[in-house]
Amino acid sequence: MFFHALSGIMGHSFGGYESAFIITQTPLFSAAIASGVISDLNSYYHTVNQDIGKPDVWRFEREEWNMQGPPSENQSGYLFNSPIAHVQNIKTPVLLWTGKNDWQVDSRQSMEFYSALRRHSKKGIMVLYPNEGHLLMKTENQKDVTQKTLEWFDYFLKGKQGVGWIENVIQ
Repeated sequence: MFFHALSGIMGHSFGGYESAFIITQTPLFSAAIASGVISDLNSYYHTVNQDIGKPDVWRFEREEWNMQGPPSENQSGYLFNSPIAHVQNIKTPVLLWTGKNDWQVDSRQSMEFYSALRRHSKKGIMVLYPNEGHLLMKTENQKDVTQKTLEWFDYFLKGKQGVGWIENVIQ
């Protein structure tokens, strides 16, 4: 007999990418939080990191993704490893958050992923923090994301009801 306990997954930046990708591949998790998400490896490959003013290609060819070359030489690999390409498979409700002024991971990556979730009628909410970057530096935003994290997991993992910001969006 197989017992499936309720479990959640959460990650930020590369961990946000991993969380987003994992939920496109398995329904194992009952709730997910992915922040600072990298959702489309092809477009992210071509962005310039605003913190250092240089392209992020080094992350792809030898480091984190180890794709062994640019998208033009491995189109199927970049597509397969992009969460946005598999969003239709998601069964897990996902909370996304990002700083609008994220110079490390362009906030449009999270926005595009959220848009794809909506297009495919998936359960998801996105919180965009204005005047914040890759990390939330304002105390009120740190408290807000912490509260939302706790409430998200309480709602989907523990069955807590009466969480208006979730129930008003997730039907």
